[in-house]
Amino acid sequence: MTCAQCGRDLGTAQRTGRPRRYCSRSCQARAYRRRRDDGRLSAVAQRPYAGSSADMIAVATELADAHGINGLTLRAVARRAGQPLAAAQHAFGSRDRLVAALVQHLLAHRPTSPRRESPVERLARLAEQEWQVYQAHPWLVGVLASTRPPLVPAVLDLAGASIEALVMLGLSPATALRRYLALNAYIQGMALLLQAEQREAAASVATYRSWWAEEIRRLDRTGSRRQHPWLGEVTAGTPPEAFDVDVAFRDGLHRVLTGLTDDTRGG
Repeated sequence: MTCAQCGRDLGTAQRTGRPRRYCSRSCQARAYRRRRDDGRLSAVAQRPYAGSSADMIAVATELADAHGINGLTLRAVARRAGQPLAAAQHAFGSRDRLVAALVQHLLAHRPTSPRRESPVERLARLAEQEWQVYQAHPWLVGVLASTRPPLVPAVLDLAGASIEALVMLGLSPATALRRYLALNAYIQGMALLLQAEQREAAASVATYRSWWAEEIRRLDRTGSRRQHPWLGEVTAGTPPEAFDVDVAFRDGLHRVLTGLTDDTRGG
């Protein structure tokens, strides 16, 4: 008999027990590593993923909605999907590409206007659509509120449609880009409040109303409401049940749009 690894003669076969396959422990170890590297020992773990990348994206979205974007990893997505890590690695390659795929998925399905609209109406519609995505997925603003966001097609389409509307108002492309960034800063700044409130609500045992009531008592003790009369006006009555950033967003959006487009009107 010969060694299954190096071919060296094993000598006389033993009369009892399992027959020897290797001449030494080093050959046995080398054979183990070869089988491992050939995939024989991990064939089950590396089985092809039966689902699709869309299924993985749905799972990743659920995880980000529940726990935020910071803890999202390929391993976490694979575990939640009941699949091997290799499946997520094959689908996305890296965490950055996974996050980019999420951005594309969430921003790509935007309804078009059912009628002809003015440039300002288009800007308002696009802003509302982006805001609705942030309302559903507050963590997304943490990805997009950046000077280096994922430049996936959906992001470029959204920016391009807004800049095109501003150019239609008579602005140069360079000025239109600056106005778009200002508008986007308003949308994303308000969305950061959505994200912050979600984080505060998850971390605190106190409701927004009870927190606000305690703050009013503290302001009274320190005399702040007397020193700042506007505080007395805005804190009069029963504290709100929840922080309604949506009302603030809608109150400011058209005023911001007016300010950004007012000098383009009238020729």
